[in-house]
Amino acid sequence: MNYYDELLDKINSLIQKEHYSEAEKLIEDELSVAYIPRDVEEKLHSFKQTVQQNVIFNNSLNDDQIENYLFLDESHQLLAINELNKRNLRNYKDLCNRYLKSDGYKNAKVLLIDSLIRQEINDDFSYIDEEMILDFNPSLLLPVEKTDGFIRAISELQEIYLKEPSMYQMAIDLLYKECLLSLPVLFNEEEGKQLALKISDFIRNAFDFDK
Repeated sequence: MNYYDELLDKINSLIQKEHYSEAEKLIEDELSVAYIPRDVEEKLHSFKQTVQQNVIFNNSLNDDQIENYLFLDESHQLLAINELNKRNLRNYKDLCNRYLKSDGYKNAKVLLIDSLIRQEINDDFSYIDEEMILDFNPSLLLPVEKTDGFIRAISELQEIYLKEPSMYQMAIDLLYKECLLSLPVLFNEEEGKQLALKISDFIRNAFDFDK
């Protein structure tokens, strides 16, 4: 039995024993090397998917796994944030701050900021978005749907799509996403109005309504 056969057998054994963290470390370590045979790489990716599916199903991320996942790829970061957001973030303030200042996945970062706001965490955090550094205190901010900008945008979109409920729902989804991605910056009333117009223009162009 060669090196790769032994490695794949060991990973498979760890998965069968539900030692997902150890299995994933072996997978990630091997995938990071300069070259591995194509069939082995495919098998490793298959094992990786199996591990992630089992972690989601079993909801078994511990603190060490959460911290590890936060600094891996985008899918791992989302898994870690999904688990972290179910917990009392007051117990993870240092980790949250470290992650928000890292070169992490923006979509995962804003989900964490949203949870920090909803849990009213009274502490100072720094969020790095590309080259910008934003300092904020979650306890001083409102959840997206309670902000003046969001409420004004909803009002505008209701008028625009009064007789088009499906388009209205699409617009709401886009609005929420835009507001979420702006965190920790919140839109004021006038900005909310402009955002609603921007979203309606985007939908009109996407569906060629004027053509």
